Amino acid sequence: MNNWILRPWLRALDFRGRATRREYWLFALQLALVFGAMLLFAGLAASWEQSEGLSLGLSGMFLIFYVFAFVASLSAAVRRLHDHDKTGWLCLLPLLPIAGPVLFLVMLLLPGTTGENRYGRDPRMGEKAGAAAVGEIFS
Repeated sequence: MNNWILRPWLRALDFRGRATRREYWLFALQLALVFGAMLLFAGLAASWEQSEGLSLGLSGMFLIFYVFAFVASLSAAVRRLHDHDKTGWLCLLPLLPIAGPVLFLVMLLLPGTTGENRYGRDPRMGEKAGAAAVGEIFS
């Protein structure tokens, strides 16, 4: 599965495995663009006359999307930390003043461990690595 756009959404409730930098940061960019478009649309809807019902409906839809997007981004961050062979509990690191968010950002930006680690196979190796491993068993 090499669809970098859909992969984080398909794995939104999956906190296992690993995620590459590309997968994580393209997902973060996608969320920023979607949230920006939602804010723009909400601002336009608020300027329309007699839009109270529309605003209430949009608020409900946005809230549902925000909750789902939060869980999806949390699972992507946990998988990104797993790529460093670190526990997902480090997602709490940004709660520490000043140094916490900086350290968390550095971990999200740096490349993960090469090869397999305790959280699974290296996602940068692709599906061929798994096929090669099966081939080694039967050779």
